[in-house]
Amino acid sequence: MQEIIDTFCWTKEQKTITHDRHNIEGLGNFAHWTFTSSLEPVSLHYHSNMLEIHCLIKGKRLSQLSKDGSCTEYITLSNEAFITFPFEIHGTGENPRYPGEFYSLQIDLSDPYHLLGLNRDFSYALYQQLMHLPHRQLILGATHIDTLRSAFNFFSDLSSDAIKVGVQFLCCFLFSLQFLPPPVQQGKTTANDPHIKDAIDYMLAHVTDKLQLSELADISGYSLSFFKTKFKKEVGITPADYFNLQKFEAAKKLLTETNQSITDIAYALGFSSSSYFSSSFKKLAICTPQIYRKNHSPSLSTSD
Repeated sequence: MQEIIDTFCWTKEQKTITHDRHNIEGLGNFAHWTFTSSLEPVSLHYHSNMLEIHCLIKGKRLSQLSKDGSCTEYITLSNEAFITFPFEIHGTGENPRYPGEFYSLQIDLSDPYHLLGLNRDFSYALYQQLMHLPHRQLILGATHIDTLRSAFNFFSDLSSDAIKVGVQFLCCFLFSLQFLPPPVQQGKTTANDPHIKDAIDYMLAHVTDKLQLSELADISGYSLSFFKTKFKKEVGITPADYFNLQKFEAAKKLLTETNQSITDIAYALGFSSSSYFSSSFKKLAICTPQIYRKNHSPSLSTSD
């Protein structure tokens, strides 16, 4: 078991601002990731004295917490936050990091009276609120996401004056966490709009079909352009990306629970060819369907 300490990084997909760059008391890394293909799993690790918050803007994230020899898995979806507390052992297990966008930040709680430039009373109040959050997973509203995004944008300037402004946005975000509700159903994509829910229910019931966006728009009762915009606002990802994720989950189940060939699974899920299915699967799983089956159900791998 090891402690992971990230270094400063500034690429198109990963922007990580470390403490030695922002010099804000009580703040560890502040990062923004956005990637279009799955990344390697994160092994189980911990952070000393650090409360870590992952805020998923779009996509899906599987996380594991290890305690007393057992692991608990959590599913975080778009517009949700997942929190780990100091010294908690966590990672993604064997699960890859799926395509998506997220912000992450670490709050160093080793000195409760010196957080983010706040005075002693406000700093300790924030410390108490963070350490006693009633929920590990939270629903993020549009205002909270905009506040967090503004904070990171100011930090990205890396100038002292801009970072001071960014800290104010960050404090607003952190103090508001205590008021955020948990997801209604773990592992279920929620949408407030009943018409978007109708489209989601239809997709889940027809995951093996070839669905057209126009068909889903008709089910929702919206025009195609408004449906795509409304769906992404409600769910956090496009209808096509969401449907592909459902096919991916169905594919994993068929690969590990049936002896169907890769070709048969590809056609059963509505793919035009096994090669297209394999490339789509590898983009999310970081391995081919054959390798996935071999690793998770060795007795079935000989049927391909």
